[in-house]
Amino acid sequence: MPIQREKIIEARLLDAIRKDPHAVEIKNSTSDARTIADLLCGCVPTVFHDHSDWNPYPKFMLDLIGNMTPDIAFRSKLSSENRIYIEVKDSQPLGHKHYGIEDSQVVRYFLHLMAMSKRIPKKGVTDIRRAMLLCAPSAWFKVERNAKAWAYFLEHFSGLAKSFDITLGELHAESL
Repeated sequence: MPIQREKIIEARLLDAIRKDPHAVEIKNSTSDARTIADLLCGCVPTVFHDHSDWNPYPKFMLDLIGNMTPDIAFRSKLSSENRIYIEVKDSQPLGHKHYGIEDSQVVRYFLHLMAMSKRIPKKGVTDIRRAMLLCAPSAWFKVERNAKAWAYFLEHFSGLAKSFDITLGELHAESL
């Protein structure tokens, strides 16, 4: 049942982004990006919704990614790079099956995003900005286990994200 609710959140999120990316607010953003539109910079991405085609190099970084698939990935049509990963949660914790806080889905996707994309993919061309976002109901972020895992990620990776111009942030499901 939790997976079904996550799929509903994913569909609502994608519908909201298609309808008006300016209305999809990023909470607790680590950059000046306040909406999805701020990240898209007027570009229209190729969207991979829970689909293995998101990873153009599936045999690279196997220890880090293996057979994992982010819930939503946005790829730039200009640079052909994945630029935004969105993990969606309803009630499930960040640690995926046997993964812990240190190697949660958001940690793994963030490292993959950083390694597989460039800050400025094509000089002089405006492209989609990079981001690792977590979409969940506001209440999810208040559950102790979830809050601890998310805080760990932000504490340990915000500095790195800022140095490489990658936005970290939250999308609250009830505002979609």
